[in-house]
Amino acid sequence: MSDDEAYAVFKEMRFEANGGEPFCPRCGVDAIYTYKVRREFKCKYCDHRFTLTSGTLFRGRKMAIKDILAAVLMFVNGVNGNAALRMSRDLCCSYKTAFVLVSKLRRAQAALQIQHQLTGDVDIDGLWIGGYIRQENMVADRTSDGRKQFSGKRRSIVTMRERRPGGRSRAVVVPNEKAAVEVIKKVVAKTAHVFTDEQSAFSKLYLHFREHSTVNHSRGLVVNGVHTNLVEAQHTRIRRGERGVYLHISGNHAQRFAHEFSWRDDFRRLSNGQQFRKLLGSAATISPDLELVGYWQKRPKSVLDLNRRRALKARTRQVKGVKPTPIPYTERASG
Repeated sequence: MSDDEAYAVFKEMRFEANGGEPFCPRCGVDAIYTYKVRREFKCKYCDHRFTLTSGTLFRGRKMAIKDILAAVLMFVNGVNGNAALRMSRDLCCSYKTAFVLVSKLRRAQAALQIQHQLTGDVDIDGLWIGGYIRQENMVADRTSDGRKQFSGKRRSIVTMRERRPGGRSRAVVVPNEKAAVEVIKKVVAKTAHVFTDEQSAFSKLYLHFREHSTVNHSRGLVVNGVHTNLVEAQHTRIRRGERGVYLHISGNHAQRFAHEFSWRDDFRRLSNGQQFRKLLGSAATISPDLELVGYWQKRPKSVLDLNRRRALKARTRQVKGVKPTPIPYTERASG
């Protein structure tokens, strides 16, 4: 694919709401001037100048458009994930560039996941990640069983998954499963029938939902027709990605990985072309992630004073349920 062909594909996805023709991201007017000497646009109504990637996750990019498209395709083709180090080697770029790029793609995946409230029959379970303490090499130096020792970096991914064809899932990273109860009440509809194991943290979910069924895993995977096998299978894929692809999942970025694995499981039946268009369409229509803008540079003091990660996430949680709609110039001018 040439640079012009890649530009045309990205332009089609960026302005899909207007049939691939540009419109102003600020006021929505579809009357746009196009510069001949450079690939830049100007709004006829508000004089706002913008480029193809302005206001998207790839704002301020230095990478060529066709390399970005190749990165999106390679990322969705990784069944259990695609590590930033491998991405940097495939694209012949630095690890820092690849790290920020895959993090932006996970943000686009998160935008597709957090829009949905789960209904019907919903499986819920948790999975521990990270926090492992390596044992001493010599047996004589081992003071206890290392398999039962964990550091404070240990986290739990609690996944909620619908039990219907084409059902969606939501995943949240919490210190323990008890901390996920309030999130479960917000994500899952009250009319749902939830299925969990006999974890004490989930013992009072019956007070909030229409029905709550539990399975005793010490007796079997399926007891009296009750199971959580769908979410257990999803956690198996997370474990494969953690151990076989990423090798380690940092607690600071665990929520991004949780969104990624949830997205991969929800859309695993789609072809790679459909996954490519869905992910690129999301990345081309959501606002930039402030946490990733200038990630490897020194942050300005105004950002450092925002209570670090929690405030940054609150500022960047601007995902909208609908794509921007173009407005004809005549309507805007008359209004």
